Amino acid sequence: MSWASKRRTAYFGTAIFIVITVAGILFFLIFNKEPTCEDDKKNGDEQGIDCGGLCDKLCATQVSAPIIIWSRSFKVSEGVYNSVAYVENPNFTASAPKIPYTFKIFDDNNILIAERNGNTFISPDGISLIFEGAIITGNRIPARTFFEFSEAPIWTRTNGDKSSLSINNIKLSVADISPRVDAVLSNNSLLAARNIEVVAVVFDANDNAIGASATFVESISDRSSQDIVFTWPNKFDQSVSRVEIIPRVNME
Repeated sequence: MSWASKRRTAYFGTAIFIVITVAGILFFLIFNKEPTCEDDKKNGDEQGIDCGGLCDKLCATQVSAPIIIWSRSFKVSEGVYNSVAYVENPNFTASAPKIPYTFKIFDDNNILIAERNGNTFISPDGISLIFEGAIITGNRIPARTFFEFSEAPIWTRTNGDKSSLSINNIKLSVADISPRVDAVLSNNSLLAARNIEVVAVVFDANDNAIGASATFVESISDRSSQDIVFTWPNKFDQSVSRVEIIPRVNME
């Protein structure tokens, strides 16, 4: 082989080496990325696909399902009802920022007379009152209210953070005519709170829920308080023994 042929062979070999090296580097960069919580793979310290470990999203095996303690409908006026689900989250460090749900109302013949769908959120370690108002039932009388989550919650880690909202000075008035509940909503945080859902449920002496109402507070400044009011057009069938009011703000 002549010297020129040897030189061409050397150049060709060098070029092939460079191409293979560059291809190897590109292959490594493409297929050996650092694990992330959004790569649709179980890698790193994850306990499932993109969940557990250092990911904010929690795996289903790390949390307990929310507990639906009861769901009921309350008459507002003829053919109009408010429905409420009383839901407990047993997870101290987990919340669900968005979860779809369905209310179904049946008459005493177990015939579906109304259905309402919506989206809500579940706060960590506590009770959520999920409210749907002004459900039209026509001339049918609700006998049973069924509530369910349409999908499994997607849980995220909250590190035990809880809402800094509290309720004080609950007062019931004109219970024999058009009941009214006044209360004070306080924000004990150093930050303003926005888009606050507040639901009130009234109970009789046997601790059965007999009515519910809701209000919405757009915002409340840090370290401040605000009066809130709940009203009903007609008196309750039983005497009111206590009122439970729960404010909720999505901590997403």
